[in-house]
Amino acid sequence: MLRAVALAICLTSTMAKAATAPLPLDGQWQVTARFHSGSAASTMTLGIEAEHVTGASGPLDQAGLFPLTVQGELKDGRAKLLFLFRDQVVGEGVLSPAKGKLSGQGTLYGARVDFEAVRPPTPPVQPRTHEYKPSRYQVSYGPDAAPVLAIAPGDTVRTSTLDNQGRDQALQWRGMPGNTLTGPFYVEGAMPGDTLVVHLVKVALNRDSADMFSGRLSTRAVQPTPAQVPTKGWNNRWSLDRDKGVARPATPSERLARFEVALKPMVGSIGVAPPGSQTLAAGDLGFHGGNLDYPRLVAGSTIYFPVFRQGALLSLGDGHALQGDGEITGQGLETSLDVEFRVELVKGDNLGQVWSEDADAVMVSGIDNTLDTALQMATSGLARWLKKHYGLDDSEVATVLGTTVTYEIAEVVDPRPHVVAKLSKSTLAMLERR
Repeated sequence: MLRAVALAICLTSTMAKAATAPLPLDGQWQVTARFHSGSAASTMTLGIEAEHVTGASGPLDQAGLFPLTVQGELKDGRAKLLFLFRDQVVGEGVLSPAKGKLSGQGTLYGARVDFEAVRPPTPPVQPRTHEYKPSRYQVSYGPDAAPVLAIAPGDTVRTSTLDNQGRDQALQWRGMPGNTLTGPFYVEGAMPGDTLVVHLVKVALNRDSADMFSGRLSTRAVQPTPAQVPTKGWNNRWSLDRDKGVARPATPSERLARFEVALKPMVGSIGVAPPGSQTLAAGDLGFHGGNLDYPRLVAGSTIYFPVFRQGALLSLGDGHALQGDGEITGQGLETSLDVEFRVELVKGDNLGQVWSEDADAVMVSGIDNTLDTALQMATSGLARWLKKHYGLDDSEVATVLGTTVTYEIAEVVDPRPHVVAKLSKSTLAMLERR
């Protein structure tokens, strides 16, 4: 962000005697504002003419609500800036070049702030592959966990996850229970307002057992009466036959002696730091993703997350060998995984909610407090996706979705239901992409 100002300071001082023409130094910069209770970061675009500074910034309040305009001047080797929201001054800062950055102090919304600004990083010419062996884990998505690894757009990460109890492939506890997460991974250049794109290259089982509570169905999925009567001593352990690609109850009842299901390893919980400086449990879900529990998030799928914090702070875990729609017992076949993923960035644009795609369909996630409102959110998001990517108007959207949309209930037992609105790529092939 403000490195443009730093360059202007240096160039103005050296060229002032040689020329009086305006010196434009427009560009985008990354600025971080650190408060006593947290921090905020945004992309800022500045322009400089003579000694006057103008520009615009994304929100620098901790809740990420108010975009700003910037006004200021270069004076005595420093940049003196005013920050405005809707033409009202909400802060000021005096910034100077130091140690290759621009830094200084000021106020925002009455709070003292330390500013730091750097140029957006340039991705390496050759994408890298990182072999990351986790040594620590977390059980929440939030802004405060120290990143375990910095990666760049285009990079690939090969790593592993624990099961939901915090156990590894040898069934040894390595982390706290609670949908234990690997991460967070800091994605260089990711800023609020961007989209983080995560390609799931590999999602593979790394052990031959799983657990799934199955003594009864969740009361969120069934009517309260008649009451269910769980079988005393029911065994929740499953055997995973990776060679044949099937799972079986480890000690089945007589009537389930021949029961087996096809394995379909999936990532249950994956997401970025939530909006508004929130910290949410790994078992929760929302605009940031999180405990999506969507059975189509397997190898070959791609997930798109809105970015709310600098670096995005991507984490993943809660591996399932298989899960039915809705996770209606409260668990899938819970196990550990080997995972390989690749990241990309879409700068300055996002859908405002999670969406995904695979070879067959585009899927938009609706997450809210009830199934009805989750369905509405999913449908609204898919409608906006069609407008954004295909330029359709409301009547065209209604024509397409009214005849071809399908829905999947990904999750009903977690804090918020998750409904997915899905559109096949064979349908999209009949439309002209904008």
